[in-house]
Amino acid sequence: MRYILILFFYFLSNLSFAEILVFKNCESKDHKFEKNDYKLDINKGIMTREFIYTDETFEKLKLNDMRTKKKNISTKGITKENGEIISEISGYPAFYTQMLFDTFDKTIKLKSVLNNAEGISILSNCEKIIKYKMES
Repeated sequence: MRYILILFFYFLSNLSFAEILVFKNCESKDHKFEKNDYKLDINKGIMTREFIYTDETFEKLKLNDMRTKKKNISTKGITKENGEIISEISGYPAFYTQMLFDTFDKTIKLKSVLNNAEGISILSNCEKIIKYKMES
């Protein structure tokens, strides 16, 4: 009986739970979207963004860059540091950008650093955050 209890608690303690956050229906002051969602898999360290521009925004952006797609999925590495969820750094040591995911006010912020001078602006305001704990 004792071995059964030990095995039970061993398997119970080894179950891992994946934490997934989905920032839903995110809006930007610069662009309009039919869909703009960010899925953050904290355990895997991956952010997946899925978006669809409105026809008007797509046509406007396409004038500047023919490679613009109306519908797209992109991924980026993320990590959780000191309670904050941040993306990997994009750019060079003297100038780089990083995304900050704020679960308190449901915003996604863009941190820009130029020669150690830091600026933070709001990239998107999201309607809601859905939290999942998935057993693996």
